[in-house]
Amino acid sequence: MADVVFSARGVGQRYPGVQALTDLDLDGYAGEVLAICGANGAGKSTFARLLAGQEPPATGEILVEGRQVRDPADAERAGVLLMHQEPLVIDDFTVGENVWLYRLRGGRDIQPWSRSRSGTDNRTKEVLAEVGLGHLKVDQLAATLAPGQRQMLALSRAAVTTHKVLILDETTASTSEEHFREVQRMVEAEKAAGTAIVFVSHRMPEVFALSDRIAVLRGGRLVQVLRTEDTDADEITTLMIGDAVRALERPPVHVGGATRLAVRNLHAGSARDVSFEVRAGEVVGLYGLVGSGRSSIARAVSGQGESRAGTVEVNGDPARMRSPGAALRRGVAYLTEDRRKEGFVDDFSNAENLSLVTLPRMSRAGVVRRGLERSRVTELISRFQIKGGPDTPTRTLSGGNQQKVCLAKWLEAEPDVIVLDEPTKGIDVGARLNIYQIVHGLSSQDKAVLVVTSEAEEALLLCHRVLVLRDGQVVAEFDPDRASTEDLIRAALDGHSNGEDAA
Repeated sequence: MADVVFSARGVGQRYPGVQALTDLDLDGYAGEVLAICGANGAGKSTFARLLAGQEPPATGEILVEGRQVRDPADAERAGVLLMHQEPLVIDDFTVGENVWLYRLRGGRDIQPWSRSRSGTDNRTKEVLAEVGLGHLKVDQLAATLAPGQRQMLALSRAAVTTHKVLILDETTASTSEEHFREVQRMVEAEKAAGTAIVFVSHRMPEVFALSDRIAVLRGGRLVQVLRTEDTDADEITTLMIGDAVRALERPPVHVGGATRLAVRNLHAGSARDVSFEVRAGEVVGLYGLVGSGRSSIARAVSGQGESRAGTVEVNGDPARMRSPGAALRRGVAYLTEDRRKEGFVDDFSNAENLSLVTLPRMSRAGVVRRGLERSRVTELISRFQIKGGPDTPTRTLSGGNQQKVCLAKWLEAEPDVIVLDEPTKGIDVGARLNIYQIVHGLSSQDKAVLVVTSEAEEALLLCHRVLVLRDGQVVAEFDPDRASTEDLIRAALDGHSNGEDAA
């Protein structure tokens, strides 16, 4: 048995109206990956915060090699390093300065703005290469990086920071499948160094690829701890959410009716000469790796980004998507992939965020009718199963509930076409189930849904057709009933597939 590095004993935590954790006992060992799994609100991130000293437990104690942890200073002295789902990257700093950020704050070891720093730059390049960012320039601004690159940049700090416990709290949620190999290599190096690693994730394939043990939380309580080799994804998911997992199967939906969205020879961002249609009642997926052009298409057809050439038709009529407002007036809504940055207003309550898009409907002479707003918002909270009430700050919700706020806000405008960019990024299987049910409900209402996803399994589970993009162009089309994740990944990687036979 390896040495115990951290221990949680009788740990409980309570927030207003919510018992987040109850009487938790859990150990972490040197050179081991302990995965923490659970449905939305199970207490996963709460435990991560407590272990990192971001808040003290209400009851019980957390010890790291015998040292009690109750605040960030305790955690840093004990050697706890937390990597968040939302990467801590300073846009106005260079890539190199962000790599060394944690050591900069104490003025230790490194002076990236000094003139004599060639040795530092060489080490920085090595660290970046280890996380798949070797092509980046050390002196380029971090503001230029894509979401997945920002997360890998944050993860690179593990190589230049001394620590005994490494917490990865949904840190792979915004990375793509091709980045996961670098995450695996990083985790193996940490294990070899004797680090105790806590991996909080909703992605079952990654949990089973990385972990040695799996701790399942449900309703703030520890349900069971299993050795990874002795269990499987079905058992873990059932422990998390029970029989609801059966509803994850894609229901058959009758596809027919008029063409809602027609894209012709579109050039936007990295996308080149892309054409496709989405009919009423149909869910069409755009799958591809980073840089394939999938998000460029989504943003162009919804007024979030510009197109260089091509046309977009909505319900048979040409539409010029100059802005999100123009797109919404034509019946097209867009759910961003970055909900924290673009999906909701951080300082607003659920009521204020949910009514943002349809505020004119709830106003008279420029004055919001608060009674009508509250009535509509209360109905949305109930219909979409959003935790908290109208006055609850949206930023305090879990990722899954924040995503439902963002989705409900746009659906309240009753669009004919809904563009969903990475709709389940960073949310657990329970909340993912809710999103899937909502999407299939939209299909039954004869809406046209365009889903952009970097997860092949999700594309097959959620969509009626899947278009695979590579280097900005559609290289294959698949019928999910006759294709596998390997088919999609192979097409995205090399552009060769039997997609026409599968479609």
